[in-house]
Amino acid sequence: MSIATTDFYETDKYKVKSFVIATHTEALSLARGFVAGIAGIFGGQSDIMNKKVNDVTSKLIQNLQAKIGPGEKIVAVRFEFAEFGREQSNSFLSGIATGTLLTPKQAVATGGTRGKTRRLRR
Repeated sequence: MSIATTDFYETDKYKVKSFVIATHTEALSLARGFVAGIAGIFGGQSDIMNKKVNDVTSKLIQNLQAKIGPGEKIVAVRFEFAEFGREQSNSFLSGIATGTLLTPKQAVATGGTRGKTRRLRR
């Protein structure tokens, strides 16, 4: 089982099964928002917010993996994030992952020698 952001796959081995979606939302603590706000004032990177985005991404990947059966894979995965809330103390980070679930095509059974021309031996 695999998850990939590429749109390409082996069309002779896989067929499209369905569209899949995973969502995960986490509350942002007041302290996290305060520290991120200070970083915003002075500029620079916010490690606290980066960790939260990484946590949400990990949960999205786990949710997608739970949808994959034996031999299946998900391609064309897209991740989107949004922060919403009315107040700093009531803020959330939401992530959505979408993709295309592929299932293996059934292998064509090749029969034995039946129906094939045989050489006559003398």
